[in-house]
Amino acid sequence: MKPRLLSHLLGPLLLIIACCSKANENPRSEFNRQITFEEQQRTVYVAIAANESEREQGLMFRQELAGDQGMLFIYPDQARRGMWMKNTLLALDVVFLSGEGYIVALLKNLQPCRKDPCRIYDSKASARYMLELNAGFIDKHGLKVGQKVTLP
Repeated sequence: MKPRLLSHLLGPLLLIIACCSKANENPRSEFNRQITFEEQQRTVYVAIAANESEREQGLMFRQELAGDQGMLFIYPDQARRGMWMKNTLLALDVVFLSGEGYIVALLKNLQPCRKDPCRIYDSKASARYMLELNAGFIDKHGLKVGQKVTLP
């Protein structure tokens, strides 16, 4: 085959390969850590927000979240936590966890904030972790304060 013809065929072929390999990437790859609610034997796959900028971004602007996915916010200390729903497009349940992995507080069915000022929700208990899940998760799976969670 002539080199010029080969280069004309090779370019599009490489583009097709690149596109196909991108399409086959796991869309769940960000949600690659597991949390298990021990009493319910329910596993959730979480993305981690461990630094200030990741915690500020959280689940803002996301249009969907699978039923077995969530975001785990990790804080350097145990304290009362506040959060809001500004620029969050999904209704959420929030589970606050102690450093030992026990549920210390629950917030249910927090609705997106459409305009300022946005309400700030308080954990009302000291927590080291905050877990955001789809609204309805807490009731659907019978989560209660005091239950143990296995953290990643």
